[in-house]
Order: sequence, then structure tokens, then C-alpha cells
Amino acid sequence: MKILTTDDLKRSLLTKLEDHKIENKIIILSKQPSKEAIYYKKVIIKRCHELEIEYVDHEFVDESVEDIINYVNSFEANDGFIVLSPFGSKDSNIKTIKSSITIRDLDSFTYKNLGLSLEGDINYLPATAKAVAMFIDDKFKDIRGKSIVIANRTNVIGKPLAMYLVAMGATVTVLNSNSKNTKEVIRNSDIFISAIGKANYYDLSYFKDGITLIDVGTSLVDGKVLGDIDYDSLEKLNVEVLTNKKGIGAITTLCLLEGLI
Repeated sequence: MKILTTDDLKRSLLTKLEDHKIENKIIILSKQPSKEAIYYKKVIIKRCHELEIEYVDHEFVDESVEDIINYVNSFEANDGFIVLSPFGSKDSNIKTIKSSITIRDLDSFTYKNLGLSLEGDINYLPATAKAVAMFIDDKFKDIRGKSIVIANRTNVIGKPLAMYLVAMGATVTVLNSNSKNTKEVIRNSDIFISAIGKANYYDLSYFKDGITLIDVGTSLVDGKVLGDIDYDSLEKLNVEVLTNKKGIGAITTLCLLEGLI
């Protein structure tokens, strides 16, 4: 097993952010955030302090949809926002919010930006999906004809990332909880991307020699941040692994803040 990192991409993004004087701010929005969402928020705020970027951390409680929209749109158009997922309980009113926010969308939350991301433009991908796409572009240069499997079908990662990779010429399979023969599908892939948020879920039985594994999963277990893949079981396997440490998580926040430039 060979461990990969995003160190070079991280340095490049940090240099770009440090070379720009960012005067607009990021609005961090949440509602009944999960412990993973709270962890991600802390990472964003830490980066804001390091890069001297102004931020607003706002958690909604029981405000109406109109109040939420009016609050977000009260900021300058050039300010950027991110909605931490999950945003409260599942509610059809989220569609109204997605349709009505007008300030800069940093994470393809609105239908407009999500639509642009589905055209295969890396600049409009949600931050996590963009981070994965940047890593794949940097490592492989050309993915035409490669078989890529994504274990995630959300609008934040799986769907937009799949459309980007398809636009680049890859053959992409998106798994969900109802997918069958998942071990066979994953074992036959060239690149496997996991973002299911289940600690150490994928072990040796899912993989074979020659696959590149990208672990985007984040689970907080007993104070530790764990990925989706059980790395210990892969020690003798000839695979390349981008773990959740020094991996996508290390550049996701930087990709998010890059959108303020």
C-alpha cells in the first residue's frame, strides 16, 4: 500500500490565497448541525483566522424560509456563503432557499451554480467535489477510458463529481445503499472514491491490486477523525491510497475559500 497526499496542491492553493487580499467575507450557515458539520465549520474558521479572512458564523433555529433568505441576501453580493449539511430536517422548503439566494455561492448550493457544475466546469463544483477533481486531474492528467466508482450520490459530492469525470471521458458508476454486487463493481474499477461517512467500512475484501483509492469520508469516533476505508487491512495490497489525513480534507476548505477571489 502506497500512501498519497495532496501536499503539493495544498501549497499551491495556500500561495494563491496568501497572494490575494481578500476583503469580502464568508457566511457560514447551519441549522441543527451534525458533529461532523461542526468539525468542518471549525476547520473553516481556523483557516479564516490564518488567512485573515472575515467570516460570519450563523446558526438558524426556527426562522421561517423568508427570514433565512432575507438574512443571507442582506450581505454584499460579492460575499460568499456555504450551507453546512445537513441543514435541519429534510424539508421541501429547502428548494425555495436554493432558488432565492443571490449572493456568491461557494459550494454550489443554489440551483444556478449546481446546474453550471453539472456542465463539467471545475470552477463551479462544490468544494469537496472540486478538491477531488483537482487531485485526479493532477495525478492522472488524462482519465479517458478509466473506470471510476463513487460511493456517494449527494449534490455536494457524488452527482456533480460524476458529471465532471464523465465530461473528462471517464466511465463513472455512482453507488447508493440499494446498489448490488458492490464488491465486484469496486474491485473492477481503476479509481474508487468513497464519501459515505462510515468509519472503516471498506476493508480488504472490496479491493484488488492496482486500484487508486480516494477516501473522502469523515466520521468522528471517540474524538478521532476516521475515514471510510480500513487502511490497516490493506497493508500488503498493491494499491495507492489517498487517506482522509493529508488528503481531500486538507484542501477542501482551501478550495472553498478560493471561491472568494
